[in-house]
Amino acid sequence: MEPKNKVVETDRSAEIEQLKAQIVTLEQLLEVYEQETSSKSTKLEQALAQLQEHTQQLSHAETTLKALRSMLDSIGDPVVVTDQHGQFVFLNPAAETILGIRASSSLTNWARTWRDTQGLFLPDQTTPYPIEEFPLMQALRGESVDATEVFARTAEPLVENWLSVTARSLPDETGKIQGGVAVFHNVTSLKQTEVALRRSEAHSREQAQQLHHALQDLQKAQTQLIQTEKMSGIGQLVAGVAHEINNPISFVYGNITPANEYFQSLLRLLRLYQKHYPNPDLEIQAEIDEIGLDFLEEDLQKLLKSIRSGAERVRQIVLALRNFSRLDETGMKPVDLHQGLDNTLLILHNRLQSKKGLPAIQVFHQYGELPLVNCDASQLNQVFINILSNAIDAIETRLQVSTTFVPTITITTKQQGGAIVIYIQDNGVGMMPEVMQRLFEPFFTTKPVGQGTGLGLSVSYQIIEKHGGTIRVTSELGQGSQFAIILPLKEPSDSQKHNLAIRSEN
Repeated sequence: MEPKNKVVETDRSAEIEQLKAQIVTLEQLLEVYEQETSSKSTKLEQALAQLQEHTQQLSHAETTLKALRSMLDSIGDPVVVTDQHGQFVFLNPAAETILGIRASSSLTNWARTWRDTQGLFLPDQTTPYPIEEFPLMQALRGESVDATEVFARTAEPLVENWLSVTARSLPDETGKIQGGVAVFHNVTSLKQTEVALRRSEAHSREQAQQLHHALQDLQKAQTQLIQTEKMSGIGQLVAGVAHEINNPISFVYGNITPANEYFQSLLRLLRLYQKHYPNPDLEIQAEIDEIGLDFLEEDLQKLLKSIRSGAERVRQIVLALRNFSRLDETGMKPVDLHQGLDNTLLILHNRLQSKKGLPAIQVFHQYGELPLVNCDASQLNQVFINILSNAIDAIETRLQVSTTFVPTITITTKQQGGAIVIYIQDNGVGMMPEVMQRLFEPFFTTKPVGQGTGLGLSVSYQIIEKHGGTIRVTSELGQGSQFAIILPLKEPSDSQKHNLAIRSEN
């Protein structure tokens, strides 16, 4: 019986070992299960935490969205959002009220309807706004639009509004456009203010221009008044001097012929005495020798000729002075311009002579065939003396630096078409371009203080302008200047005559 028991024990031992092995395997499986369970539990906890965080984010986003929607709903400017197909996904109340948008409509249909019913135009207020160029359309194409102005007009009732539109695309995280947003700002009040401001600025500029013109007119009137009073005083003085000189010189000139006749009579009588009494007594012969009778006879005739020549010269000067002043001939009359030029040169004769070691200024005349010109002679004489005096000044200035040139003034006159042109050219110091630009401005002068008022050329230009003409100047520094006085043969206009009449009265 003993072997049988051993077999049984052996089988039990094997079973025990097998059970132990199974227990170890179970323990290992249990350990793996516990690890997997722990990992899944951790992941589950993490997922739960993420879910809670996402829920919180959604809640916060919903709160923010509600706040944003509430804010957008409260603002007065329309705000619209569309998807990538142009379907409206968000509209604030202002968009529905002002723009007339409905959530069920699309951007294209609304824009076309709004353009046709509202009258949607480009900023020129006449060109219909192209649908494809509408700001939100551009945003859906990925373009950014900043403050584009749109003009809207309704016919009944007539309402005009200016809208400033800003639009942006709405891309997702990959950059793909998912929609667009646009904000419309009513800038009608601003535009009206701008228009009013522009009108005010234009009005202010117009007033400033009027004031500027008025100031220029006052300056011209002032210069004319000053120069007119000055020339009037000079004219009266010249006329008075001419009158005072004319009386005695007329007496002298008128008695030269009788004096010469008396002298000739006495001379004939003397010769008769010499013929009949060839041998005078000693006292008479001594007196003849003392006075140099033969020389006295010859020289006295020369003296009478000199007196006649001098008196004639004085008479010419007096006549020139009277013609220059022309106090009795103001107003428009046919005038010989050559006579006016010659009279002016006679007045300036002393300034043309050599002095202080400087050579005399030579004057060349190149007079053409001119008809009488209808003008105010006294005023033209004023122009001639102003321009010729400046020519003399320019030559004297150059002579202070160099005397190697022959100082000359050339006066040329000619008829060109329907105008008379008087050229007065000098070879004086000349002018720089910046001086020429201001040459006819009132009170502008390059002369030292006390040697010029700056009125002569300004008044001269105004006189010629009122005669319907003009003055042109060419000059080269160091070479001289040329003044071209252009006078029309036709009479000045009524307004020019009126201005001339006023000046003559003054």
